[in-house]
Amino acid sequence: MQCNHLWSVDNCGTVHSLDIKSKQWSQLSYQRLEFKRVSSSPQSIWAIGGDHQIYIYVPSNDIPIRVCDLTYENQRWNPLNQFSSSLLPTDRPQFSCADGSLALPKEGFVLPSKGWSYESDWYIETNIEGEPLEPEGWSYAIDFPMKFSSEKHWSSLVRRRRWLRFRRYVCINEWALVESIHGDFVTEPFIDISTGGYEMSGSDNDMLAVWAVTVIGRVIYRKGIDKYSPEGVSWVNVKVPVGWEVNQISCGPTGLVWAVAWDGSALVRSGVNRDTIYGN
Repeated sequence: MQCNHLWSVDNCGTVHSLDIKSKQWSQLSYQRLEFKRVSSSPQSIWAIGGDHQIYIYVPSNDIPIRVCDLTYENQRWNPLNQFSSSLLPTDRPQFSCADGSLALPKEGFVLPSKGWSYESDWYIETNIEGEPLEPEGWSYAIDFPMKFSSEKHWSSLVRRRRWLRFRRYVCINEWALVESIHGDFVTEPFIDISTGGYEMSGSDNDMLAVWAVTVIGRVIYRKGIDKYSPEGVSWVNVKVPVGWEVNQISCGPTGLVWAVAWDGSALVRSGVNRDTIYGN
């Protein structure tokens, strides 16, 4: 939808969109927020509020933003306790990723932000590669590096089952606050923002680059934005040449980034491509 719209902010801090087909302006619903800057992309709109914090607006779509959190529960057999969570020191953690290299306890999963909501509690998957499992969802193997099967044999010394929980992005058609660089946003407020990179050569279709500038002239990049993570995951400080302080930034559809310093000088970011998305 945004590809057919032009977005703007009026002198009262209200955001408007222009449909280039109907040539009609429309005002976004007022949420007791006023804005200073706005920058649009095919999948979302980013803005700086009157409080100098960053907000994101994700319009409704036919396909919801839905993510599956999953972890594997692992157990080993022993003559005393039969199958239990009493694992060997060399075994994988009780809850882990599929290959056991990373501990993933259920309590370690948290919502990325207030824009997300869980659809349900954790539940056990009852099939493996389309093959039904026993009601408790266990699959068996001789040892953890081996292939797991739904059938239990006399030689089955380990077992595992997969726990799932889905979360959904629910801040649709409304402004959502994006985390600040610091715990207290007044420490370093934002003064400019720009989105682009969605037509970068060789990148995924859901690629989006978000660049911002802070009041002390730092350039910040929002890392980890994709179709399953519209807000991204963290801020990255992008170094500028010593002695330069930036006050404006612009990122084009192909990812080319220009900045203007306080003295009026122009800077361009080199090395921006799909492998180094914020340059070098």
